[in-house]
Amino acid sequence: MTINFKERNCPICNNTTTDISEINPDIDPKNDAQIIKKYWSGFYKENVFFPYFRCKCGFLFNKEFPDQDSLNKLYSHENDNVIHGDLELDLKTKQFYLRQLTSSINNFEKKYKFLEVGADNGNFLKLLKKIYKNSDFYAIEPNQNMKKDLSEVTKNVFSNIDELKNDRKFDIIIGIHVFDHIPDLNDYFKKLDDLLSSSGLIFGVVHNEKSLMPIIFKNRWPIFRLQHPHLFNYTSLDMFFLKYHFKKVFIKKTKNFFNIGYLINQLFLSFFKLKISLPNLFSVGLKLGNFCFLYKKNR
Repeated sequence: MTINFKERNCPICNNTTTDISEINPDIDPKNDAQIIKKYWSGFYKENVFFPYFRCKCGFLFNKEFPDQDSLNKLYSHENDNVIHGDLELDLKTKQFYLRQLTSSINNFEKKYKFLEVGADNGNFLKLLKKIYKNSDFYAIEPNQNMKKDLSEVTKNVFSNIDELKNDRKFDIIIGIHVFDHIPDLNDYFKKLDDLLSSSGLIFGVVHNEKSLMPIIFKNRWPIFRLQHPHLFNYTSLDMFFLKYHFKKVFIKKTKNFFNIGYLINQLFLSFFKLKISLPNLFSVGLKLGNFCFLYKKNR
Protein backbone atom coordinates (compact mmCIF):
# COMPACT_ATOMS: atom_id res chain seq x y z
CA MET A 1 0.00 0.00 0.00
CA THR A 2 1.29 3.46 -0.92
CA ILE A 3 0.54 6.34 1.49
CA ASN A 4 0.60 9.83 0.02
CA PHE A 5 0.73 12.92 2.23
CA LYS A 6 -0.93 16.30 2.10
CA GLU A 7 0.36 19.55 3.61
CA ARG A 8 -2.11 21.17 6.02
CA ASN A 9 -2.62 24.71 7.29
CA CYS A 10 -4.31 25.30 10.62
CA PRO A 11 -7.99 24.35 10.11
CA ILE A 12 -9.14 27.23 12.30
CA CYS A 13 -7.06 30.26 11.28
CA ASN A 14 -5.29 28.93 8.15
CA ASN A 15 -1.90 29.81 9.62
CA THR A 16 1.09 28.34 7.75
CA THR A 17 3.97 29.53 9.95
CA THR A 18 3.91 26.90 12.72
CA ASP A 19 7.38 25.31 12.53
CA ILE A 20 8.15 23.69 15.90
CA SER A 21 6.35 20.48 16.83
CA GLU A 22 5.00 20.42 20.40
CA ILE A 23 4.30 16.68 20.74
CA ASN A 24 6.45 14.03 19.09
CA PRO A 25 5.95 10.25 18.83
CA ASP A 26 8.11 7.32 19.83
CA ILE A 27 8.24 6.48 16.12
CA ASP A 28 7.51 8.96 13.33
CA PRO A 29 5.96 6.75 10.64
CA LYS A 30 5.73 9.23 7.78
CA ASN A 31 8.15 7.52 5.41
CA ASP A 32 7.09 3.94 6.13
CA ALA A 33 3.73 2.83 4.76
CA GLN A 34 4.02 -0.57 6.46
CA ILE A 35 4.34 1.06 9.89
CA ILE A 36 1.31 3.26 9.20
CA LYS A 37 -0.74 0.25 8.13
CA LYS A 38 0.38 -1.79 11.16
CA TYR A 39 -0.28 0.91 13.76
CA TRP A 40 -3.36 2.52 12.19
CA SER A 41 -5.74 0.75 14.58
CA GLY A 42 -5.31 -0.49 18.14
CA PHE A 43 -2.92 0.32 20.99
CA TYR A 44 0.73 -0.76 21.19
CA LYS A 45 3.84 -0.47 23.35
CA GLU A 46 5.15 2.17 20.96
CA ASN A 47 3.00 5.27 20.63
CA VAL A 48 3.08 5.98 16.90
CA PHE A 49 1.56 9.17 15.48
CA PHE A 50 2.36 12.09 13.21
CA PRO A 51 3.97 15.02 15.10
CA TYR A 52 1.55 17.62 16.49
CA PHE A 53 2.12 21.35 16.07
CA ARG A 54 0.59 24.12 18.18
CA CYS A 55 -0.74 26.96 16.04
CA LYS A 56 -0.53 30.56 17.22
CA CYS A 57 -4.33 30.47 17.62
CA GLY A 58 -3.95 27.55 20.04
CA PHE A 59 -5.11 24.67 17.85
CA LEU A 60 -3.19 21.38 17.92
CA PHE A 61 -2.81 19.66 14.55
CA ASN A 62 -0.63 17.57 12.20
CA LYS A 63 0.98 19.66 9.47
CA GLU A 64 1.18 16.60 7.21
CA PHE A 65 -1.44 13.88 6.97
CA PRO A 66 -2.38 11.10 4.49
CA ASP A 67 -4.46 12.27 1.53
CA GLN A 68 -8.05 11.15 1.02
CA ASP A 69 -7.28 8.22 -1.28
CA SER A 70 -4.83 6.84 1.27
CA LEU A 71 -7.36 7.33 4.09
CA ASN A 72 -10.05 5.49 2.15
CA LYS A 73 -7.78 2.46 1.97
CA LEU A 74 -6.84 2.63 5.64
CA TYR A 75 -10.42 3.06 6.92
CA SER A 76 -12.39 0.87 4.54
CA HIS A 77 -12.18 -2.51 6.32
CA GLU A 78 -11.74 -1.85 10.04
CA ASN A 79 -13.55 -3.41 12.95
CA ASP A 80 -16.01 -1.25 14.87
CA ASN A 81 -14.80 1.33 17.38
CA VAL A 82 -16.04 -0.51 20.45
CA ILE A 83 -13.39 -0.45 23.17
CA HIS A 84 -12.11 -3.96 23.85
CA GLY A 85 -15.07 -5.38 21.88
CA ASP A 86 -17.50 -4.86 24.77
CA LEU A 87 -20.88 -3.92 23.27
CA GLU A 88 -22.54 -3.59 26.67
CA LEU A 89 -20.07 -0.92 27.80
CA ASP A 90 -20.35 0.79 24.43
CA LEU A 91 -24.10 1.08 24.97
CA LYS A 92 -23.61 2.38 28.53
CA THR A 93 -21.25 5.07 27.27
CA LYS A 94 -23.64 6.09 24.51
CA GLN A 95 -26.58 6.12 26.91
CA PHE A 96 -24.65 8.72 28.89
CA TYR A 97 -24.11 10.75 25.70
CA LEU A 98 -27.83 10.44 24.97
CA ARG A 99 -28.80 11.80 28.39
CA GLN A 100 -26.65 14.84 27.73
CA LEU A 101 -28.32 15.39 24.36
CA THR A 102 -31.87 14.87 25.63
CA SER A 103 -31.33 17.42 28.39
CA SER A 104 -31.66 20.05 25.64
CA ILE A 105 -33.77 18.22 23.03
CA ASN A 106 -36.61 16.94 25.16
CA ASN A 107 -39.62 17.14 22.85
CA PHE A 108 -39.76 13.40 22.24
CA GLU A 109 -43.02 13.48 20.25
CA LYS A 110 -41.72 15.85 17.59
CA LYS A 111 -40.67 14.43 14.24
CA TYR A 112 -36.98 15.24 13.82
CA LYS A 113 -34.70 14.30 10.99
CA PHE A 114 -31.45 12.93 12.45
CA LEU A 115 -28.20 12.33 10.57
CA GLU A 116 -25.31 10.55 12.26
CA VAL A 117 -21.95 10.82 10.52
CA GLY A 118 -19.46 8.09 11.38
CA ALA A 119 -22.33 6.00 12.72
CA ASP A 120 -20.07 2.97 13.31
CA ASN A 121 -22.10 -0.04 14.54
CA GLY A 122 -25.36 1.95 14.87
CA ASN A 123 -25.64 1.72 18.66
CA PHE A 124 -26.30 5.43 19.15
CA LEU A 125 -29.00 5.44 16.46
CA LYS A 126 -30.65 2.46 18.17
CA LEU A 127 -30.84 4.44 21.40
CA LEU A 128 -32.20 7.51 19.60
CA LYS A 129 -34.93 5.48 17.91
CA LYS A 130 -36.22 4.25 21.27
CA ILE A 131 -36.80 7.81 22.48
CA TYR A 132 -37.55 9.84 19.34
CA LYS A 133 -40.03 7.29 17.96
CA ASN A 134 -41.63 9.59 15.37
CA SER A 135 -38.36 10.72 13.81
CA ASP A 136 -36.41 9.77 10.69
CA PHE A 137 -32.85 8.47 10.91
CA TYR A 138 -29.99 8.58 8.42
CA ALA A 139 -26.41 7.33 8.73
CA ILE A 140 -23.09 7.92 7.00
CA GLU A 141 -20.42 5.27 7.54
CA PRO A 142 -17.49 4.60 5.17
CA ASN A 143 -16.49 1.35 6.89
CA GLN A 144 -18.04 -1.41 4.78
CA ASN A 145 -17.85 -3.86 7.69
CA MET A 146 -20.52 -1.87 9.55
CA LYS A 147 -23.13 -1.83 6.77
CA LYS A 148 -24.95 -4.96 7.94
CA ASP A 149 -25.37 -3.66 11.52
CA LEU A 150 -26.48 -0.22 10.33
CA SER A 151 -29.00 -1.60 7.83
CA GLU A 152 -30.79 -3.24 10.77
CA VAL A 153 -31.27 0.23 12.30
CA THR A 154 -32.19 2.28 9.23
CA LYS A 155 -32.53 1.83 5.49
CA ASN A 156 -30.98 5.27 4.97
CA VAL A 157 -27.30 4.29 5.07
CA PHE A 158 -24.69 6.10 2.94
CA SER A 159 -20.96 5.57 2.47
CA ASN A 160 -20.02 9.25 2.28
CA ILE A 161 -21.50 12.68 2.67
CA ASP A 162 -21.47 13.42 -1.07
CA GLU A 163 -24.23 10.84 -1.58
CA LEU A 164 -26.68 13.14 0.24
CA LYS A 165 -28.34 15.97 -1.67
CA ASN A 166 -28.47 19.45 -0.16
CA ASP A 167 -32.26 19.62 -0.49
CA ARG A 168 -32.50 16.98 2.24
CA LYS A 169 -32.30 19.11 5.39
CA PHE A 170 -31.66 17.69 8.85
CA ASP A 171 -32.69 19.04 12.24
CA ILE A 172 -29.88 17.37 14.19
CA ILE A 173 -26.50 16.14 12.94
CA ILE A 174 -24.46 13.89 15.23
CA GLY A 175 -20.75 13.11 15.12
CA ILE A 176 -19.37 10.99 17.96
CA HIS A 177 -15.57 11.00 17.77
CA VAL A 178 -15.77 12.17 14.17
CA PHE A 179 -14.55 15.77 14.12
CA ASP A 180 -11.11 14.82 15.43
CA HIS A 181 -10.73 12.33 12.54
CA ILE A 182 -11.46 14.60 9.54
CA PRO A 183 -8.37 16.15 7.92
CA ASP A 184 -10.28 18.41 5.52
CA LEU A 185 -12.30 19.76 8.41
CA ASN A 186 -13.51 23.00 6.82
CA ASP A 187 -14.67 21.39 3.57
CA TYR A 188 -16.48 18.67 5.47
CA PHE A 189 -18.11 21.09 7.88
CA LYS A 190 -19.40 23.24 5.01
CA LYS A 191 -21.11 20.16 3.62
CA LEU A 192 -22.68 19.45 7.02
CA ASP A 193 -23.78 23.07 7.23
CA ASP A 194 -25.48 22.79 3.84
CA LEU A 195 -27.38 19.71 5.04
CA LEU A 196 -28.53 21.39 8.25
CA SER A 197 -31.86 23.20 8.56
CA SER A 198 -31.86 26.95 9.27
CA SER A 199 -32.12 26.39 13.03
CA GLY A 200 -30.44 23.00 13.08
CA LEU A 201 -28.18 21.56 15.78
CA ILE A 202 -24.86 19.72 15.74
CA PHE A 203 -24.07 17.34 18.60
CA GLY A 204 -20.73 15.62 18.97
CA VAL A 205 -18.08 14.11 21.22
CA VAL A 206 -14.34 14.82 20.92
CA HIS A 207 -11.18 14.27 22.95
CA ASN A 208 -9.92 17.15 25.10
CA GLU A 209 -6.19 17.71 24.56
CA LYS A 210 -6.16 20.16 27.50
CA SER A 211 -7.55 17.64 29.99
CA LEU A 212 -5.61 16.08 32.86
CA MET A 213 -4.84 12.91 30.88
CA PRO A 214 -2.29 14.35 28.39
CA ILE A 215 -0.66 16.27 31.25
CA ILE A 216 -0.10 12.98 33.09
CA PHE A 217 0.73 10.76 30.11
CA LYS A 218 2.48 13.39 27.94
CA ASN A 219 3.30 11.89 24.52
CA ARG A 220 2.22 8.46 25.84
CA TRP A 221 -1.44 9.59 25.94
CA PRO A 222 -3.21 6.96 23.80
CA ILE A 223 -5.24 9.66 22.03
CA PHE A 224 -2.12 10.97 20.30
CA ARG A 225 -2.49 8.54 17.43
CA LEU A 226 -2.36 8.20 13.67
CA GLN A 227 -6.10 8.59 13.14
CA HIS A 228 -6.28 12.03 14.76
CA PRO A 229 -5.05 14.81 12.42
CA HIS A 230 -5.95 17.37 15.11
CA LEU A 231 -7.30 17.50 18.66
CA PHE A 232 -9.63 20.04 20.24
CA ASN A 233 -9.97 21.75 23.58
CA TYR A 234 -12.95 23.82 24.80
CA THR A 235 -11.55 27.06 23.40
CA SER A 236 -10.43 25.78 20.01
CA LEU A 237 -13.74 23.99 19.41
CA ASP A 238 -15.64 27.17 20.23
CA MET A 239 -13.40 29.15 17.88
CA PHE A 240 -14.13 26.71 15.09
CA PHE A 241 -17.92 26.84 15.48
CA LEU A 242 -17.96 30.63 15.90
CA LYS A 243 -16.12 30.85 12.59
CA TYR A 244 -19.27 29.43 10.97
CA HIS A 245 -21.70 31.51 13.08
CA PHE A 246 -22.93 28.73 15.33
CA LYS A 247 -24.07 29.45 18.88
CA LYS A 248 -22.93 27.23 21.73
CA VAL A 249 -25.75 25.49 23.61
CA PHE A 250 -23.41 23.53 25.88
CA ILE A 251 -20.04 21.89 26.32
CA LYS A 252 -19.99 19.13 28.95
CA LYS A 253 -17.56 16.51 30.18
CA THR A 254 -18.62 13.00 29.24
CA LYS A 255 -18.36 9.73 31.10
CA ASN A 256 -16.99 6.61 29.43
CA PHE A 257 -17.47 3.09 30.77
CA PHE A 258 -14.51 0.69 30.90
CA ASN A 259 -13.60 -2.64 32.36
CA ILE A 260 -11.13 -1.95 35.17
CA GLY A 261 -8.84 -4.73 33.98
CA TYR A 262 -8.69 -3.12 30.53
CA LEU A 263 -7.79 0.25 32.09
CA ILE A 264 -4.95 -1.25 34.12
CA ASN A 265 -3.66 -3.05 31.01
CA GLN A 266 -3.65 0.28 29.12
CA LEU A 267 -1.96 2.04 32.05
CA PHE A 268 0.94 -0.41 31.99
CA LEU A 269 1.14 -0.18 28.20
CA SER A 270 1.21 3.64 28.17
CA PHE A 271 3.44 4.30 31.20
CA PHE A 272 5.76 1.32 31.27
CA LYS A 273 5.49 -0.10 27.72
CA LEU A 274 4.56 -3.43 29.30
CA LYS A 275 1.81 -5.57 27.82
CA ILE A 276 -0.08 -7.38 30.57
CA SER A 277 -3.36 -9.31 30.35
CA LEU A 278 -5.58 -8.84 33.38
CA PRO A 279 -9.16 -10.15 33.11
CA ASN A 280 -11.94 -7.57 32.68
CA LEU A 281 -12.94 -7.65 36.39
CA PHE A 282 -15.69 -5.01 36.89
CA SER A 283 -16.77 -1.94 34.92
CA VAL A 284 -16.55 1.69 35.96
CA GLY A 285 -17.71 5.00 34.49
CA LEU A 286 -15.03 7.70 34.37
CA LYS A 287 -14.59 11.19 32.98
CA LEU A 288 -11.29 10.68 31.19
CA GLY A 289 -10.71 13.65 28.95
CA ASN A 290 -13.63 13.60 26.49
CA PHE A 291 -16.32 16.21 26.15
CA CYS A 292 -19.59 16.52 24.26
CA PHE A 293 -21.02 19.64 22.71
CA LEU A 294 -24.19 21.02 21.18
CA TYR A 295 -24.16 24.01 18.80
CA LYS A 296 -27.04 25.72 17.02
CA LYS A 297 -26.99 27.36 13.62
CA ASN A 298 -27.20 31.09 14.33
CA ARG A 299 -27.80 32.91 11.05
